[in-house]
Amino acid sequence: MRYSRLTIACLSLLFATRSQAQSEVTVWESCQNPEFLPLFKPLVSGPQPEPSTLPTDITSNAFDIHQRDESVFEGDVEMQRGQEWLATEKLHYNHLHETYRTEGLVRFQNPTLRMTAQDAQGDKKKDIIELKTLQYQFHESNANGTAEKVEVHGQESRLSLANFSTCPSNSKDWNFAADEITINSETHKGVARNARLEVGGVPVFWMPYMQFPTDSQRSSGILSPTIGQDSLNGLEIALPVYLNLAPNYDATLTPRYLSQRGFMLESEFRYLLDGSNGELSATYMADDDIRGSDRYLLSWSHFTGMNRSWYFQSDLNHSSDVFYFSDFGNSIAETSTSLLKSELGFYGRGKYWNLELSAANWEIANPLQAPGSEPYRRLPRVAVSGSKPFLPWLEIGLNAEAVAFTHDQLEDGNRLDVAPYVKMPVKGAFWYATPSITWRQTEYWLADESGGSLDSTRISRGLSIFSIDAGASFERAVAFSDQTFIQTLEPRLFYLNAPYRDQNEIPVFDTQALTFMWPSLFRENRYGGADRQSDANQLTAALTTRFLNAENGKERMNFSLGRITYFDAPEVTLPGEAPLPTDGSAWVAEANVRLSDQWQIGVTQHWDPGTRKTDLSSIRGYWSTPKGMKINAGYRYRTDFTEQTDVGFVLPINSTWQAMGRWTYSLRDDQNLDSLLGFEWRSCCLAFRVYGRKYIRSSDDRENLGIYIELELNGIGHIGNRPELFEENGILAY
Repeated sequence: MRYSRLTIACLSLLFATRSQAQSEVTVWESCQNPEFLPLFKPLVSGPQPEPSTLPTDITSNAFDIHQRDESVFEGDVEMQRGQEWLATEKLHYNHLHETYRTEGLVRFQNPTLRMTAQDAQGDKKKDIIELKTLQYQFHESNANGTAEKVEVHGQESRLSLANFSTCPSNSKDWNFAADEITINSETHKGVARNARLEVGGVPVFWMPYMQFPTDSQRSSGILSPTIGQDSLNGLEIALPVYLNLAPNYDATLTPRYLSQRGFMLESEFRYLLDGSNGELSATYMADDDIRGSDRYLLSWSHFTGMNRSWYFQSDLNHSSDVFYFSDFGNSIAETSTSLLKSELGFYGRGKYWNLELSAANWEIANPLQAPGSEPYRRLPRVAVSGSKPFLPWLEIGLNAEAVAFTHDQLEDGNRLDVAPYVKMPVKGAFWYATPSITWRQTEYWLADESGGSLDSTRISRGLSIFSIDAGASFERAVAFSDQTFIQTLEPRLFYLNAPYRDQNEIPVFDTQALTFMWPSLFRENRYGGADRQSDANQLTAALTTRFLNAENGKERMNFSLGRITYFDAPEVTLPGEAPLPTDGSAWVAEANVRLSDQWQIGVTQHWDPGTRKTDLSSIRGYWSTPKGMKINAGYRYRTDFTEQTDVGFVLPINSTWQAMGRWTYSLRDDQNLDSLLGFEWRSCCLAFRVYGRKYIRSSDDRENLGIYIELELNGIGHIGNRPELFEENGILAY
């Protein structure tokens, strides 16, 4: 919709404050403002014609045309063109000079906003409109403000002593103001002079000159700063500067000051080309005051769609040293980074096939990782997979891979792994059975210890793998707790047979044992990677029951129980891996209950009948109330690995205050891993938060204490630093 120049002048304040806004994370309640301007006319929904294509109608109680050059409309004067409506008490129009002026209060409304002005005057020849003592209110938000004077001259609008806020006009918790704002509707650019942000009547941000866009296009400028304090890096201040270099690429430069280390420069360059997009980022600190060396991190991610079947993708990363992430990471995921992976490749896919040609490299990114323990480089890797159903009961497929492995401290080698298979699925109304037979052939060409040619040692391994996966599904209607459910009963059997092959002479390039969970009951190989194929003569018996809401089909509960029984004890292992029990796996039990949207609980339990002990135990729950309280808690245990608790909460104190926190604790090490406590004060247009956080950040298990302060403004964004715990899943539904 094309807006009148009068509307553009008022919209400019909104664009000025939102041009650099960040995405909002708060659900704001509607501000109750007794001084809001009421709607002058009911809004019309649906598409409407352009006002410029419609005639202008003027009505009044009386009009005077006695004077030769001037007409006077008086008494409830209304001028309307489509949904643009203007009303005043008296209007003078000079036909000779094509000027007009009003007497009395001016009211204006269009589909976007409504406003009042003390008076208005204009010159059609000079294309000038002038309003004084303006007050405006947007229809679909709390955005409102005032301006002492508005002048519209052709394509340029000038607002004097203007302000904008989403707070009630009788209680401005925050306010954006400027002495002068100039808008050019042709270039879609605006300039604010002596601009300032006031919170609680106190100026917190000031710029003598600020340029911004008046449309949805990006514009260069300074973004919201972040401020924090922790015991490792000291005071941290970052001020991002956004550069809109072209419609299809931009950059962000972020000077970052760390009082214990010095200055750091972070940069990010994004680009969008025909069929391609990517991002280059670099961080650099010269002569770190603590480490005494230059620090940096380089990254490049890229994607190019070549056609409907093929694309190129890269994700390359390199850091200056193994301490980088533990020193500068802002999240637990970053500070615990042990390996930095770089990968690029060409990838193809079709209806029945997938193909990959890639290369990958790893570098150590944590001092606790021993030198030389990084995975083999894959230079290159070629992988193909595909399957096609030839008949309803016949499917033929292939999984194949060829990899060249290199390493600075370990033996190099090449590996070819080919696994053609045949599946014969059959099914009935309530049952299914899928027999499958695979032949897996793996060839190795290894270099000797002296670094000889790769054909100096060759190892072959070939074996057949047979499996049959069968199951059924029964259902019935049940009722309890005044609710009707559809209960299913789903038994499942999975038989697997693979002969033993001695694989102790085969090197371990990229293979590791997969974590034993519910899907492990139905896998043909308990290892990830081709260097080990587990032998098996075993049967999995499992049972699942689900409870579905009879009205909407939503799953409210499910319970599962299963176990693998070994007819022959598995013999294949990795170096250093403990042998499996001789009779069977642990019992695996899972349960998830969610009878309402306010609470849910999930339990996973692995119990070993051989040792009569628990191998794994996990319980997690979530509870919320209509008044805003949210609590989630979890317990995790795995034998000889971890035992942790995790509790998070959001607790309303009153209508404006609430407390929030999270505590992750290691029972095994009797150590706090991450604890956070914060308080929030929130009105309908302003939120202030302060957090204290104590967590393990450095590689030597030293605890780090951090303080975070965040100010969030409805309609603009937030200023400050929010811990990542609240942005991921630490506090559910927050």
